[in-house]
Amino acid sequence: MKTFLIRGVPLAMQQDGWWMNGNTRADTRDPEAASKTPQTGRLALLIPLIALGDVLVWQVFPGLSLAVFGAAILVAALWVAGKQISGQRFGLVAGGSVLALLPLVELVQPLSLLIAICGISAMLALLAGLNPAELGSGALRLWPMGLRQTFDDAGHMLRHKDGAGLAALVQRMLMGWLVPITLGLVFLLLLLEANPIAQGWADAVWRIDIALPNEDRLLFWLCLLPVIWTALSLTNMRERLRAVPRAHKMGPARQGIINPASVTRALVLFNAVFALQTAMDVIYLYGGVGLPEGITYAEYAHRGAYPLVITALLAGGFALLTRRWTDGNRMLRALLMFWVAQNVMLVVSSLVRLELYVEVYGLTHLRVAAAIWMGLVAGGLALILWQVWRRHRNGWLMLRGGAMAGVVLYVCALVSFDAVIARYNLSHPVQRDTYHLCWLGDAAQPIIAAHEFKLGRPLCHARYRVRAPQDWREWGFRNWRALSSLRDMQAEVAP
Repeated sequence: MKTFLIRGVPLAMQQDGWWMNGNTRADTRDPEAASKTPQTGRLALLIPLIALGDVLVWQVFPGLSLAVFGAAILVAALWVAGKQISGQRFGLVAGGSVLALLPLVELVQPLSLLIAICGISAMLALLAGLNPAELGSGALRLWPMGLRQTFDDAGHMLRHKDGAGLAALVQRMLMGWLVPITLGLVFLLLLLEANPIAQGWADAVWRIDIALPNEDRLLFWLCLLPVIWTALSLTNMRERLRAVPRAHKMGPARQGIINPASVTRALVLFNAVFALQTAMDVIYLYGGVGLPEGITYAEYAHRGAYPLVITALLAGGFALLTRRWTDGNRMLRALLMFWVAQNVMLVVSSLVRLELYVEVYGLTHLRVAAAIWMGLVAGGLALILWQVWRRHRNGWLMLRGGAMAGVVLYVCALVSFDAVIARYNLSHPVQRDTYHLCWLGDAAQPIIAAHEFKLGRPLCHARYRVRAPQDWREWGFRNWRALSSLRDMQAEVAP
């Protein structure tokens, strides 16, 4: 039987390489096989992390526990990566992890969950050793490839060629962990017996729902398994996370319905139509000219706020599609820039229309979202205008537009729009929607209560009160601020 040496790797390591790499053939394919993480160490972390996820997340109203669990996964991934990451990369991962989990500490909501998932995915891809240019695609591929890695590692453990793979792994774990865990439990019980404070902490932890698992709980554990195993197997997944570049066949551009002639005529027509709309906005919105009989400013504002944003989006798409012809023609480039500038003005007028409507009918979540969306569209169009002027590539635009959208969404996750809506509607003479106001979230309740105290009568007869967390796992910074404000208000009112 022939024996092959692989770049200086000892024969014993080659023969036992399956438990190191999670792949029986990884050594022959991957020159970095010796640096991959052993299965034994990962399994030693997997079980405690599943137990931690059960304690922190299972049947708990979402709160601080989600951020703690996310931090635990990142710390475990850092621990496994060990000395394979540089100090600079470690600092980037640490800072990015804090930014990703901070919105969860503020309030667990769909947006903060999305930010946390995206941020954790990017940090794990960074820990896997990907370059900044590969970070986006690596984060997108992380969880599908992590699921595949989980099945591959489980399969190789169960069907090793000598039939002793799983048994040998269990034996190694028992030899390495039986004595520390047994004696550690003995010492822990003795110390708890000698320390009543620690005994109280242990009793509090024991009262957490620790019972025999049912089907739902077992399914929850199975869902946690690939998530945690992905974070523990980053070095093994490095090549899988790197997107394989595809060969693109370059050829002469075909001219279809979008061609130099159609682009020229379209831009001339679009500029004329948009100039008419812009002139009407200048006359009626900014010039103070009265509207025709039967049309109110609120109706004029409401009718035009949202369609103009859709128009601007279509305009931005058209501008990107026609760059191949406008860049080489000075006249077309000028027409395109003038048209994009008019679109920016139209989005600004949409914001003015929305403001006029809000002054009459007040704020709602939809109107706040519309204002943010309009601002993003205006910023995107301004980037397109700068891109056309400076002749940057579309990749330049996508990177900066994505960064702008990401920053806006991150800030939105930290802002309590319930409080903003309640404060605005209660401090402005608007046609107040009491039903919408009284069913705002926790952050709005102290503001409504203060207004009721000022009025001397209840504004909301049966509204939802702030829910106090049952334990620290359900704690949220925004919820804590609302509860503190209500308690301070009650203390002032009480005799």
